[in-house]
Amino acid sequence: MRSSDTAGMKGDIIIPGDKSISHRALMLSSQALGTTTISGLLEGDDVLNTARALRLLGVNIKQKPHHIWEVQGVGIGGLSESDSVLDMGNSGTSTRLLMGLLTPYPFTSFFTGDDSLRSRPMARVSTPLAMMGAKIVARTGHKLPLALTGSSDCMPIEYRLPVASAQVKSAILLAGLNSPGITKVIEPQPTRDHTENMLRYLGYKVVSTAMDDGAVCVALPGYQKIPPRDRNLTVPGDPSSAAFLMVAALICPHSSLFLRNICVNPLRTGLMTTLMEMGANIEFRNEREVAGEKVADILVVSSQLKGVTVPAARAPSMIDEYPILAVAAAFAEGVTVMHGLSELRVKESDRLSAIIESLDACGVEAHAEGDTLHVKGSQGKPRGGATIATHFDHRIAMSFLVFGMASAQPVTVDDATSIQTSFPNFVHLFNGLGANIRDLRPLLPAANHQPLVIAIDGPAASGKGTLARRLAEYFNLEYMDTGSLYRAVGMKIVYAGKEPTDATAAEEAARSIDVEDLANPRLRQERIGQAASVVSAFPQVRQALLEFQRDFAGSGRGAVLDGRDIGTVVCPDADFKFFITATLYARAKRRHRELQGQGIEVIFESVLDDLRERDERDEKRSVAPLKPSEDAFIIDSSAHDADGVFETVREVILRKYPALAA
Repeated sequence: MRSSDTAGMKGDIIIPGDKSISHRALMLSSQALGTTTISGLLEGDDVLNTARALRLLGVNIKQKPHHIWEVQGVGIGGLSESDSVLDMGNSGTSTRLLMGLLTPYPFTSFFTGDDSLRSRPMARVSTPLAMMGAKIVARTGHKLPLALTGSSDCMPIEYRLPVASAQVKSAILLAGLNSPGITKVIEPQPTRDHTENMLRYLGYKVVSTAMDDGAVCVALPGYQKIPPRDRNLTVPGDPSSAAFLMVAALICPHSSLFLRNICVNPLRTGLMTTLMEMGANIEFRNEREVAGEKVADILVVSSQLKGVTVPAARAPSMIDEYPILAVAAAFAEGVTVMHGLSELRVKESDRLSAIIESLDACGVEAHAEGDTLHVKGSQGKPRGGATIATHFDHRIAMSFLVFGMASAQPVTVDDATSIQTSFPNFVHLFNGLGANIRDLRPLLPAANHQPLVIAIDGPAASGKGTLARRLAEYFNLEYMDTGSLYRAVGMKIVYAGKEPTDATAAEEAARSIDVEDLANPRLRQERIGQAASVVSAFPQVRQALLEFQRDFAGSGRGAVLDGRDIGTVVCPDADFKFFITATLYARAKRRHRELQGQGIEVIFESVLDDLRERDERDEKRSVAPLKPSEDAFIIDSSAHDADGVFETVREVILRKYPALAA
């Protein structure tokens, strides 16, 4: 998207609900018996991933008309084990808080996310949760995907946070809800207290005590019994989203915005405080309390800003707002110095580096000294005129679209799709207020996109073939069921009267197949499938077919291939790799139903045994055993129909290549 010079921002608006509070509204409502009706919930990808995960854990969550949500609370201890992986998308908050919520449950939960989330460390939350009884197995560096096995003997702890973190504090408190005794978290300096505020609003007892050294001790007794009741909960507007509107109004001449129903929790107003120190004309009106949170309406008028020094102690109250503050600093007079930004290194991207890189591209001097950022403001309009690499970071994308609204030359961001995670109607809202943000995708002809290669792997009867065919049709790509290659080899052997265990005969058959063999109706016979599973274990057969498959994928027409080692061996450089799996029982039911539909009478138990044997052979192969590639998207289809799996995969592809939606 490209953002160009704006004459002025004017309007009276309500912005989306606060993301942090939205996550907590869903999670904590799930723990309180009765029905909680939520209005104002942020309906961005991150929060929707939280709702999706809670549903998989047994919580009944309904989305009603007019953006109303209903959560049927299951009570403390009422969650159930998910038979699917919990895919948290891009949301670190969802992941860390849910890890805490699940720590007191004696079952295993699997967490994954997108590329960005899988690169972010979880050690800070894993350490205290392990002290409470959780067993956590993660990738090197404590990164996702990870498995968390909770404990029915979850124990309370007194934990002093090494670094102030509202997410870690909240994770520990959520684990403490279902633990005996009193769980205590000591934070070196106050962080966002949305969890404590909402717990109190729902009726839980939480005690926050200031300590002599300036730290705060938050104590939560476990096993509290809250009487069942129905309740209403309103999520106030997100100050982190409001930040983009405020800075846009400040740096664009002739602007005046009135923002209604904004959360002004004192632990979230660091940016507002800083902007007012810089000379911003910002006025709070109609201050009140809603669902335990302080709320106000805010008037913002364009202003001449000046550089200031922002103390490190303010960082916890504005950690998400530093990218947009850096933009404000670029338009200010003098130098703005921001201390205590080490947390920005482990956000959706290395935000500190991304800020400096983006400012430099736009002609603004910026550098870091340790965890301190220095930005030299312009004496007039900054140059702009750059294309910003967002690294799939929504705040970098939004910040530099705001930059382009007042810079001398337009600013382009390479990928605006991440904005959907936190501010779904960002572009529509801004343009309605006077901005000039254009979607450049229509300017990119389809010919500029290299045809995709999509690799789909998984065990037998997982649904990968159905998915592959639908993707090929949807994206207009060539399709190859690579399993048919092995079936073609098996068919040639069986109908030649030879044994599938004859490696020499299998290799000869593999070298003689052609495209017509792949369309032979005999391929679907059960005995051919059994032979295919045997011959696929021979290295010489796999080698003979490897070149055939790679030539198909590299034809230049684009391709979707499905099998058992496409992403790991055949197409390791595929644009997308998906591993579709399901429980053995679910796959056996599908295969049994499929065979019956073909008029083949077979006993379910024999289908189950056959798939079990195939799995064992595939997993124990000496060459390319069945396993997902390290960078594959893993999708458990046990509880989902074909439409659900297809929509999930389609969304992943279009998130990276939105122009393909056309």
